[in-house]
Amino acid sequence: MVCSREIGTMGTVLQTNAISKKYITIACCAWASHFMSLWGGFFFDDSEAIVHNQDIQSRRPWQSAFANDFWGTSITHPSSHKSYRPLTVLSYRLNVFFSGGRLDAFQFHTVNVVLHGILSLMALPLFECLLKRKKPRKTLHILDDPAFTGALLFASHPVHTEAVASLVGRADLLAAILFFGLIILYKNVSGLLGWFVSVSLISGTAVLCKETAITVLGVCIIYEVYLRKKPSKFWSETFEKTFLMRVGLLVLIGFIIMILRLKVMNFEGPTFSPTDNPASFHERLTVRVLSYNYIYCLNALLLVWPQWLCFDWSMGCVPLIQQRSDLRIFAVLAFWLIVIAVSYRLVKDLITKDKVDVYVMALSLMLIPFLPSSNLLLRVGFVIAERTLLVPSTGYCLLVAVGLEKLKSRFGSVKNLFTAMYILLLVTFVARSIQRNYEWINEVRLFKSALEVCPLNAKVHYNIGKVLSNPTRGSLRDAERSYRHALELYPRYEQAMNNLANILREKGQLEEAEYWLQLAVAVRPNFAAGWMNLAIVLGSQEERWGEAVRAYKNALAHRKEYPDAQYNLGNLYLDMGDHLAALDCWKKAAALRPTHAAAWGNSMALLDSKGMASAAVELGQEALKHVPKSAAVHFALGNVMGKLNRLLEAERHFRDAIKYDSKNSLYYSNLGVLYHRWRRLEDAEKMYLKALLLETEAHPATTARQQLLRLQNQRLQTKKLV
Repeated sequence: MVCSREIGTMGTVLQTNAISKKYITIACCAWASHFMSLWGGFFFDDSEAIVHNQDIQSRRPWQSAFANDFWGTSITHPSSHKSYRPLTVLSYRLNVFFSGGRLDAFQFHTVNVVLHGILSLMALPLFECLLKRKKPRKTLHILDDPAFTGALLFASHPVHTEAVASLVGRADLLAAILFFGLIILYKNVSGLLGWFVSVSLISGTAVLCKETAITVLGVCIIYEVYLRKKPSKFWSETFEKTFLMRVGLLVLIGFIIMILRLKVMNFEGPTFSPTDNPASFHERLTVRVLSYNYIYCLNALLLVWPQWLCFDWSMGCVPLIQQRSDLRIFAVLAFWLIVIAVSYRLVKDLITKDKVDVYVMALSLMLIPFLPSSNLLLRVGFVIAERTLLVPSTGYCLLVAVGLEKLKSRFGSVKNLFTAMYILLLVTFVARSIQRNYEWINEVRLFKSALEVCPLNAKVHYNIGKVLSNPTRGSLRDAERSYRHALELYPRYEQAMNNLANILREKGQLEEAEYWLQLAVAVRPNFAAGWMNLAIVLGSQEERWGEAVRAYKNALAHRKEYPDAQYNLGNLYLDMGDHLAALDCWKKAAALRPTHAAAWGNSMALLDSKGMASAAVELGQEALKHVPKSAAVHFALGNVMGKLNRLLEAERHFRDAIKYDSKNSLYYSNLGVLYHRWRRLEDAEKMYLKALLLETEAHPATTARQQLLRLQNQRLQTKKLV
């Protein structure tokens, strides 16, 4: 009896150790595949969703996440993307909170990597539930366990890279975790009421992370069938009521969630353009059908062999199938032959063997979560989005794991060969994931890697142009070339027109810049940035100031919360001599974006020039609450304090301005003037000399030079008097 207990205890310990090894191995695999993304930054969609999203910062109350879309625009606004993911937005806000109010990219990426690790660990119990192992398997090696091999493959799959490395992919990770959790807990909740509450809460919470999570209810319906094992039992007295009631409640939960979701977005759908999803806008049905089916082939290919990965598949990345002679039609036919063959096998087993196999669950995990991306239910705003394959890849990994188990049992003599092939596939996936994460670290690498996959994608060339327009990364000439190439590929690309026009404006080619901007707002009349930049070009010509004001007002009509437009309109009003209107615009810009240092600085300077020094000081102190390290604000405060004869405070602000911007000669020059008035002549001379060292040859007659000569003349006159 004692021996039996000892043997039983030893068996339990061994089993626990085996389970621990599995989880540790999966965690290590997930970490090894995606650790490289920790050093990524904020770029591409991250800029709009996080960096420029006021819901992420503490400028708005946290409840605003439930009133706005994923990008910070009111969910009911006509220009809203209608992506409603408040819990994901709040997770970003927590990142900012724990990093002391800063946007710490490393911390953001760390959370994504950890979430993917959790999801990978959850894949093991998920697969164990779907495989329905009633007894512990007596395997000699952990690689003989299909649940483990499937989870390991899932942890390393390269198609997950976009969901992990791109911070907007956190929505997919959070939704997938809740998706997995619901299936794992599904059959273990006792009581119909407890089951209903659990399913409602988890599915509802998942939808608040990402809308597509509602598909978990569809998978649960198939899982209900699968749990019965034999379809003939559905109509027995034992299962009929329970089955029908559960399926009915799942449909009811889904209906309620959809109604609430539509109500939040005011029963309005998002607006997409042909550039986002060309196939869905084509007038010919045959072109749409063939192109959609070819896109399905590409999605399946990315799951099987994820070699060709791209951050954006829109525009010309996947040309439409418009000719009968297009050889890609054969790929579509082959794809459907495989689908028909698999479906025939499953239906045959259902009829002849009266059983629902695990393959049904694997295919359900592949197909049902993919439905929102298929264009069958509604038009989507993309061609292919790799992060939408996060959950469907679960089904693929389960199919591979079960298939590997079948091959090993059927061909036992070459079992080690299949194990070696699996290990090779796993190593290949890990290596490809590391490589792809490395490309996601840097914008230049990411965009250039896309050229190898989608050389005809105008958006790729546009994004390369954006990167090259940064003086530290490229040249304006190269950026201009990229924008023109993008317009050659897609002549109606209004954003490329806008950015090309900005480069031409900087080069002084105002006529061509205006041409592209007029064309941009003609292509897209609600293009707020295009209207603002057109106003800037028009505003550089005094005789066209009236047109410029109208262009600014068009920009603000299409985007009410547009601080840059308010700021630039204020500058135009200043040139026109309407100081009150200018001040009003700058104050609006600062209210919309409290970190808009230039708006604060201009407002203070205008108040100071109007003799309202006290109001300028009060405004400056308010500005420093939002931009404490703004050199422009400290400089403006220094000037005002100097005029009020508050010399110590003026000196401190000038010193702060120099600390935050040590290359601005005007800061040294004005500090020199302050010292000059203060009779600290040696200090004044030092500041004048520093200002002169920083001044360019283009501005020889400077304040510093004049003040220095004045100071030297004063000293000469003093010596003569003595």
